Amino acid sequence: MEEGRQTQDREARGRSTAPGALGALRVLGAPRALLRRGRTICSRWWTARTVRFRKVARTVVLLAVTCLVSLCVGVVTATASSPVGPHRAQWSTTLDSTASLDLGPLGQIALDSPAGILGVRVVLGEVAGQAEPVVGSQDALGEALSSDGAAYVSLITHPELTIERGLRALVDDALRRAGLLESIMLCLVAAGRLATGGRLRDAVRQGLARTGASGLLTVTGAVAVVALILPALRPEAVTGHRLPILVGTPMEQARVSGRIGDIVQAYGGRVTTFLADNTSFYTAAHANLWAAWTASEQVDGVTDVTAADGVVDVDQVARAAASAAPAETSGAPSRGPSTAAAPGFPAQPTAARADRGPGAITAVLTTDLHCNLDVTAFAGLLDTLAGATVHMDDGDLTMTGSEPEQFCVDALENAVPGGVARVATIGNHDSSYTAERLRALGWTVTDGSVQEVGGLRVLGDVDPDRTPAGRTFQRGEESAADIGARLAATSCEAAGEGEGADVVLIHQPATFGPLVQDGCAPLLIGGHVHEEWGMSTTPGANLDVAQLVSGAGKGGTSLGRVTEDAYLHVLSFDSDGGLVAWRAVVLHPDASVTVGAWQPAPAAG
Repeated sequence: MEEGRQTQDREARGRSTAPGALGALRVLGAPRALLRRGRTICSRWWTARTVRFRKVARTVVLLAVTCLVSLCVGVVTATASSPVGPHRAQWSTTLDSTASLDLGPLGQIALDSPAGILGVRVVLGEVAGQAEPVVGSQDALGEALSSDGAAYVSLITHPELTIERGLRALVDDALRRAGLLESIMLCLVAAGRLATGGRLRDAVRQGLARTGASGLLTVTGAVAVVALILPALRPEAVTGHRLPILVGTPMEQARVSGRIGDIVQAYGGRVTTFLADNTSFYTAAHANLWAAWTASEQVDGVTDVTAADGVVDVDQVARAAASAAPAETSGAPSRGPSTAAAPGFPAQPTAARADRGPGAITAVLTTDLHCNLDVTAFAGLLDTLAGATVHMDDGDLTMTGSEPEQFCVDALENAVPGGVARVATIGNHDSSYTAERLRALGWTVTDGSVQEVGGLRVLGDVDPDRTPAGRTFQRGEESAADIGARLAATSCEAAGEGEGADVVLIHQPATFGPLVQDGCAPLLIGGHVHEEWGMSTTPGANLDVAQLVSGAGKGGTSLGRVTEDAYLHVLSFDSDGGLVAWRAVVLHPDASVTVGAWQPAPAAG
């Protein structure tokens, strides 16, 4: 009886628990059922589509997946060579969340990467040599070392140029790698479809169904991923400590290790002082340019305007503007602004105006910048204020033309506003590296032919001389006179065809002789002499030839503050490319700025 009672109890418990167990099973099975139902619905929807739609969808998915994989692999494995200061340097991406600069035996500098897990490692290499061999004299070595020192200073004052170029090089390499991998994968898919008669998916399914195929594929994929990712991982921890001397600078969070920490600690104060002084000077210069230009516009550019400490003597400018004679200027050569607001310089206002009619062309002229990145930025502000449609650089953009000095070109490219046409000629301090970088960035570089730039027909050519560190030598077989004669012949031939040059842009005024004598080009622009000669006009065989020779005093555009007056010019042309008026803009050693009056080309004397 007892056994019967126990059996009844077990049955009762079974009956009482069965509904609960079944409920649990139903709950656990619900997601699976939903998944099966969803899969069934998707399958029905997919099979209801047209064959063409399914093919296009599969192709899009294939391209999306392969592109994503290719880009990931390209980014992780990217490497590039890009200079840092005067050094060649190897850049590579990492997955250690760190941006680090490896200085070899001097140690390293590391910062937390702003890109999350993705980091960058830069390994400094040798100091690059000159584009051409140099004579091993003490003077040559001194100039080369001075150029290297200037490159270090430029790196410190404007690190963004170096970083931007390095990252751009990494991006380019990542895209190249991604494109190559994408091409390989698509070619393999195409080959597979050809080999299987268009039934690649069925062949893949059959292959994976074989014993061990899935495991082999998994292991192969894992090995490939590890092989790609492992080089991007840094096995050792980043050491070093933060330096108090860097507090308040962009590098205050940097971890510094090795001897470089002692060097920074010892000389960092001088560097920060230089940076503060340099920043203060050019901040004032920009403010003065803005103030002087605004005041000049208010009086229609009829008189010189000087701004100091961001202020213009408005009353003095008004008096000078009121007394401006409407008569035409004399035929004497013009020598730039008279600095009417500066003591000791008489005003020379004119009635000349910039051409603001339909199709008018405004050009900003720079020359002999010699890699002063701050004067370069100053010129970019002038482009903006003047509403420039063309920027012309008359050569000597660099100091020696070394390969790392391509960042000087990058600085000018970044300074000139977007949409402004760009043309440059190669000076004696520039090299083939300079020309190549200009062309790579979309600049027109004078090459001995008439080229259209922003509505102007420009003729010019490379400087006949080359000046790397320590010496000057003739670049090719032609002298300055030879190049001048060739350009004169080209300008007359083009003029005879109705496509004559509006401007001859060439670095050395020593080439002007034959161009003036033949008189087929109306305006010649030169630099090189490190003096402001202003504009003069000489009768030629066919027409009067205006000549503008500009520049800064020797050393005027060295790194840091300008030490002598640095001249830039604004030229106004009509829609046909004829010069209407010109004005000089002068940056003085005390950071004051003079915006000269608009002047016409002087009459031939």
